[in-house]
Amino acid sequence: MKTTYRNFYRLATLTVISLALLAFASTAAAAENSQTMSKKELKTLLAAASTPADQLKLAAYYHDKAQRLTAKSQEFSAQADILAKEPATIESKQGISCNCTSHYRYFSKLYAQEAKDSEALAVQHEQLAQGRGEHK
Repeated sequence: MKTTYRNFYRLATLTVISLALLAFASTAAAAENSQTMSKKELKTLLAAASTPADQLKLAAYYHDKAQRLTAKSQEFSAQADILAKEPATIESKQGISCNCTSHYRYFSKLYAQEAKDSEALAVQHEQLAQGRGEHK
């Protein structure tokens, strides 16, 4: 019984440290990318984008978003890999570990798909800037 609690506290400590590092990294990235647009600025630019420069700003925004989402996807994948190596320490009544790898794998795939979608939007806005895109 003591071993189970010891493993739980080790896993909980590892999780807390990982989340703290994740929060620190995302805060540092947000400070580094202080030139990113707010949601309001993005909506305004999307509604009024008429010049190639506007389209390139939107493309840069979506490229940046794709990079951030890719990094987030990789972080969740790494966390899933760490948890996969640890034995399940707490089980619910259904016998499923509360801190399971499938949770992290799911969000890793979700962020990877969102990154792919953002990259596609970036390419679309680059094409519009070059006059090769279709106007909606």
